[in-house]
Amino acid sequence: MSNNKTYWKGIEELEQSPTFIAKRDNEFPAEIAMDEFLGDDKLKETSTARRDFLKFMGFSLAAATLAACESPVVKSIPYIQKPDDVDPGVANWYATTYYDGYDYASILVKTREGRPIFVKGNKKFGINKGASTARITASVLPLYDTARLAGPTLDGNPSDWPTVDAEISDKLSAISKKGGKVVLLSNTIISPSTITVIDKFKKKLSPEGAELNFEHVSYDAVSYSAIRQANKDCFDKTVIPDYDFSKAKVIVSISADFLTNWLLHTEYIGQYLQNRKPESEWMSRHFQYESIMSVTGANADVRVAVKPSEEGLVAAAIYQHITGSKIANVPQHILDLTVDAAKELKNAGSSSLVVAGANNVSVQTIVNAINEKLGNYNTTINLNNPVSLFQGNDKEVAELMDEMKSGKINALLMYGVNPVYTLPNGKEFAELLSKVELTVSFNAYADETASKCKYVCPDHHYLEAWNDFQIKDNHYALAQPAIR
Repeated sequence: MSNNKTYWKGIEELEQSPTFIAKRDNEFPAEIAMDEFLGDDKLKETSTARRDFLKFMGFSLAAATLAACESPVVKSIPYIQKPDDVDPGVANWYATTYYDGYDYASILVKTREGRPIFVKGNKKFGINKGASTARITASVLPLYDTARLAGPTLDGNPSDWPTVDAEISDKLSAISKKGGKVVLLSNTIISPSTITVIDKFKKKLSPEGAELNFEHVSYDAVSYSAIRQANKDCFDKTVIPDYDFSKAKVIVSISADFLTNWLLHTEYIGQYLQNRKPESEWMSRHFQYESIMSVTGANADVRVAVKPSEEGLVAAAIYQHITGSKIANVPQHILDLTVDAAKELKNAGSSSLVVAGANNVSVQTIVNAINEKLGNYNTTINLNNPVSLFQGNDKEVAELMDEMKSGKINALLMYGVNPVYTLPNGKEFAELLSKVELTVSFNAYADETASKCKYVCPDHHYLEAWNDFQIKDNHYALAQPAIR
């Protein structure tokens, strides 16, 4: 028996069809002599368009250019005095903390010869317990982004730090002496050290014997101010509570993508998965009401598609089922969609949790009423250990724009925000910047907002800087640079 095996690329090759044989024999056609090609009488009948001819010529030129290029020579120079903590080819790991105003996590950073190359969650420390997101993992890429500003700019042109520092200091000093108003517009700052620096900055600007008109406005591109306002109205506490999904036997989410995007999702991932294992003592039951498919909805036991305009009606229907109170204008089909979820919420009692993603005070107020009726406060919801994220106030941002319009703002410093891009009325904000005497952006890129500012003083990447964070009242974390 022969050990030689024969392989075919397809049925045509196996059967040796005439079409296959013809194509096989013409796979590498013989070259036609130039004289024979140019002497062909049919050549004048060619229908090749001039545009196609230019494409062929352009490709040929590009191919010839690439063929003529040589890759640059990279010379590796060994250490004369090797650092003790660096071994070529051996990676070092550093523990630090990631926060960009949106995502938060304790992370580990892998470095080679001083260069960070990989980011992952830290399982041994932090509230996220090793959980991470695609955004956090990809956060190492901007460190090597060539679009980052290498230094400060003045009117869009490269400058140097002594010049920029001196000019900004002189202008701030002049504004403070005449009693002008200085505003710092930033994302939510959860660093005690940074807040201390801002307080010192305010005191230094204050003229002796007078109080500087200084204001710090927090702005979040994704606003959660409705949750804070609803809790203020219901409990007289302007906070975002600490949710614990690990204690919830029944979870009802109304368009809150708490596994990917909603609030402190890096902590909720671990809490949620803790009781979603068949081998556990019990498994949580998850109902998701949303308009588009989310990661959270894809993992739900029951997912119900609703319109964005029906989110408030869903909350009202659940409240009606639980309390028995008749609520007007709730359609029957919404009541039918929520009857099973409400029944299981009532059975779970204080071991349940209802959350909503809408930035609407009315919806959040109804959700608060549901959770209070079920007895979820002090079990799955803790108002006494609030989350520090998303302190932005939409009302204060609107008031800031009104003051810019009236010319009351003399200096506007922007840190960690890009309102020209993220505000719904960003175009108007860009026009109002021209009315402010001094505009400074600390963004690392010449983005939509920074390009409209007179001064751009780029901040460091988080892997290049020290900082600290307090995500909750009972949790404090340090951020150290991974570049040494």
